[in-house]
Amino acid sequence: MYLAGSEMAERFFGAGDDELSHAEGWDVVFGGRFGRGVLNLDGDRHRSYRQALMPLLRRSALTAHQETITELLVCAVRSLPVGTPVDLHNFTQSLTFKVAARVFAGMDEHEADELQTLFGELRTPPAGELGTPGGNHAARRVGRARRRVRELLRGAVCRLEHIDGPVRRLRALPDPPPDDVIGENIAILILAGYETTGYLSARLLWQLARHPREQEAVRGEPGDPATAPRLDAVFSETARLHPPLAWLPRKARTDLGVGGTKISAGTEVFYSVSDTQRDPEVFDDPHAFQPQRFAEGERHGRFALTPFGAGRRICVGIHLGTLETKLIVSSIVRAFRLSAPEGPYIGDVSHNGSTVAPAAPLLARLDRISG
Repeated sequence: MYLAGSEMAERFFGAGDDELSHAEGWDVVFGGRFGRGVLNLDGDRHRSYRQALMPLLRRSALTAHQETITELLVCAVRSLPVGTPVDLHNFTQSLTFKVAARVFAGMDEHEADELQTLFGELRTPPAGELGTPGGNHAARRVGRARRRVRELLRGAVCRLEHIDGPVRRLRALPDPPPDDVIGENIAILILAGYETTGYLSARLLWQLARHPREQEAVRGEPGDPATAPRLDAVFSETARLHPPLAWLPRKARTDLGVGGTKISAGTEVFYSVSDTQRDPEVFDDPHAFQPQRFAEGERHGRFALTPFGAGRRICVGIHLGTLETKLIVSSIVRAFRLSAPEGPYIGDVSHNGSTVAPAAPLLARLDRISG
């Protein structure tokens, strides 16, 4: 069942885990292939893990992460080809994965590249049924990938045990999880941290490549990108048009009524962030890219813009993801002039019913700005 709209949102985001299960909802999207963590747990375990990890991701704790982002970003920007089209999504996905792997697992670039390849094996369910040659081969491939991911994460847990990070925070709980479960939490943090941030960063750069005046306005803003008002408006408008989680999955654990809609226990429920954020009753000309609607401080309602979720289960990494996106965009726009090739608008596709990817490469030409 698909839900959309602010009336639905209030009930959807306010529901308890005993009403709408996150764990069972996300099982529909990627099962247990990445383990269990703050994204796909319910109840006491979710609350305790979230409480342990939140101090690492608060706005006030981002200074150390900003140094890591900047270090990796400087190296990545140097590798960008000049004067030829670049696939922005490929670039930002690789960069944000390296950032997430460094921040949450202490991995170097070589380990991060291997882990990203393995995550690619796990993101999509195996094709073919078990018992068929194709299905059996795919299942073995996924099994090998899962075993190697666990090996890499066990190494990360050992490496981080004396550093203030997810390992120490989770081990300090009154009922600490075993190391394999700590590794699964790290995997979920990396998964949630790179895929959404990489997608949103690419979309924002592509929008600026298509809108030269907005690009010049962002390039001309002085000071810290994290607090630059025009970049913030462009960020909000891009997240409105292209939320990285277009649909949020849940599963009803009991019979519910949501905005006059009856939902039976056991129903798979998807809240459409994308449709809600393009509601013509809330946003004038909802399919148009108009950052000015946020720059002028228009009020749209509590649940009109929820690209990172809302309520008690709002994305734990919202501040880190926002900062990372703004740093990436600001750094590239200040170094290059971006231009997008002519062609139709590129929409999105989803292969798992929740996260999205561009339906075609988001290409942009980068020309270095002299001086």
